[in-house]
Amino acid sequence: MIQAVVFDLGEVLASPPDLLPMLAAHLVVPVERLEPLYWVGRDAYDAGVDDAAYWAPLLEALDRPTDAEFMDELALLDAGIWTGLRPDARQLLRDCRHAGRQVAVLSNSPHAMQVVADRAPWREDLDRLFVSATYGIVKPDPEIYRLVTDDLRLPADRIAFVDDRPANVDAAVAEGWQAHLFVNDDDTRAWLEELGVLLPRATPQP
Repeated sequence: MIQAVVFDLGEVLASPPDLLPMLAAHLVVPVERLEPLYWVGRDAYDAGVDDAAYWAPLLEALDRPTDAEFMDELALLDAGIWTGLRPDARQLLRDCRHAGRQVAVLSNSPHAMQVVADRAPWREDLDRLFVSATYGIVKPDPEIYRLVTDDLRLPADRIAFVDDRPANVDAAVAEGWQAHLFVNDDDTRAWLEELGVLLPRATPQP
């Protein structure tokens, strides 16, 4: 029986269409200039390098100031945008918790995410929040799945996991988790119903 459900955050629970426009507006640059720079160095940022290591090269490429206060501001803004959950996604968290399961988020995210997500409204719907930068390990490294398994104090096959990246799903399966590649909220719900985590929703009567 599944006793814990672990969700990825970005592009699973949150898919902000305004991410780059909001950051570009704050930087006072066109989105087209920011977009090719945003993902450069992101893996290292999610693995725990400090804000300056990620933001300074980006800002220099955009001819923007690189003072520490501005970089801290950008880091918090960036993380804050990623914490805007879709209503249906948040309902999934609540429904899993109401079904008596532990609920967790496992996200490849920088240190700022730990700060911002810990005070997000939906944090109350989680039992645990795992941010990769906090541990210095990113998915799909097997060690991060083992860390979560140990923290949840469950056998691996009692953990269900939803992520939008095939490599992360495959790594979870290799560690004994039951894992699902995200399509949309309804598809996730259907999978959790198949696992017996959630009861099927009642069909509206005509």
